[in-house]
Amino acid sequence: MFVLLFHATALLIVTAQKNLTPFGQATQSSKYHASEAEHAINPPVSNEWGPDKCSHTAGSRTNVSAAWWMFKFSFEMAYVTEILIYYREGYANRMNGFKIFITNTSTIPPDGYLCYEDPDTGLPDITQTIPCNYLGKYVIYYDNKGPKPEDKEGPIVELCYVAINGCQKGFWGNNCEIHCANNCINRHCHPVNGSCVWGCNPTNCLSDFCKTDTAVCSDGCKERRTRMYCEKFNLAPDSLVSQDPTGSQPANLANDGYTTSCSKTQGHNITFQVDLKTESFVTGMYITAGEQITEGNYTVYASNTSTSWKTGHVLYYGNNLPAEIKFIAVLRYLTFVPQVQLQDYILELCEIGIIGCPSTHYGPMCNESCPENCHGPCDLKTGNCAFGCLNGWTGDNCAQECLNGTFGRNCSEFCAGCLSSMCDPVNGECDDTVSCSPGYLYSEYCNTRCFQGFWGENCSRTCSPTCIDQHCYPENGSCVWGCDPQNCLNHKCDIYTGTCTDGCVSGLSGQHCNTCEYVLKFS
Repeated sequence: MFVLLFHATALLIVTAQKNLTPFGQATQSSKYHASEAEHAINPPVSNEWGPDKCSHTAGSRTNVSAAWWMFKFSFEMAYVTEILIYYREGYANRMNGFKIFITNTSTIPPDGYLCYEDPDTGLPDITQTIPCNYLGKYVIYYDNKGPKPEDKEGPIVELCYVAINGCQKGFWGNNCEIHCANNCINRHCHPVNGSCVWGCNPTNCLSDFCKTDTAVCSDGCKERRTRMYCEKFNLAPDSLVSQDPTGSQPANLANDGYTTSCSKTQGHNITFQVDLKTESFVTGMYITAGEQITEGNYTVYASNTSTSWKTGHVLYYGNNLPAEIKFIAVLRYLTFVPQVQLQDYILELCEIGIIGCPSTHYGPMCNESCPENCHGPCDLKTGNCAFGCLNGWTGDNCAQECLNGTFGRNCSEFCAGCLSSMCDPVNGECDDTVSCSPGYLYSEYCNTRCFQGFWGENCSRTCSPTCIDQHCYPENGSCVWGCDPQNCLNHKCDIYTGTCTDGCVSGLSGQHCNTCEYVLKFS
């Protein structure tokens, strides 16, 4: 099976984040009339007051020490990049000295990271964009100062709109749709560019080195690892590689794990081939091309013999070799060919990663064994047999032996001709080889039905001549299409057996009235 999907290169992209307030719940320390906390996370985006537009905590002339508005994310944590605040117009004095916290608990007073504190040097702007860049579960607007003492109202919070921009922990990019790299410690990265916030884990990187900003293993991967983060199993180190012509730098530099050493060949009719030694389940390739590679169109073929690549399946065709090619295929050989064979090309490959598993294994690192009765490779994720079972077995994992009466590939064949329908589940040979069930010619498999006109054990009996077209069921001799009563008395015959039920017309006799009567007269 060969399915070409797509290819892509990895880039560090700076993107905008989304507003996370649809993913959580707002609360506040108290409520003034109908002004609920969630009003602040619903449109419109405005400073205009309205009891159904803004949140509003209750004022008090008693000794109220603090007022607060809190948002709790519905997921474990979020990395907040900035917070947009639209406070009620005309009441900037009530914002004096406010604070913004990012915390992991709902404790009041807040016990987390102080993202911003109003310096209280004058009336604050009622519309503010506050950068935060911090990870937490809660965002808390906190005011324990309130307006001027002579106002005697105590702290009050009146938020007409709040947007909290960032991404759920573990994601980044526009709309937060890209997973942080596996190499980022705790899978935590910056929402804007995907860089690892707490550094990267170089466990699978060659030289135990990865770039903190991208988590990429820039020097290459340790043995049997591939992709930029070295998180995938690599079939290439155990494969045989060759290039034609031999070239100035040997082919095996392309599967030695080092991106700093490259194979190199040059000529008019050049090829580079990878032999996986056995048919394997492959889901893609990761390619590091050298700086001297000739720009132009390239084709990558998949085949199961070394010489049939020209008629093999095209996995990629396009301008230059991409960093990654994704596909699903069971194959043995991969062949790289420049499209224009008459041009003098330089093919320089620093490292090739073949993402997949040997035909006998599955799992992220191919450390799980496929079921022993699979017909070919198993699914890389589930371990289910991808191409069915060996003869005699069935089920997703091919662990169920064929039921009595069935045999062969996926138990799809029947051995009804065997006595008691008992046969070898692999090849269908009858357990009782002395005879077959009625309706079958005798053989070790009892899988040949009687020819038309015959029935019974070993097809030794003939169908009744009164059966229409002398066609009867091979197991019991009853007529398939009924009987022909032309020789029967009163034109009556049994539609199942063909027997003339009232006897024969004059001059004929026998069970089926097909025997002439001869009367000898002597004078």
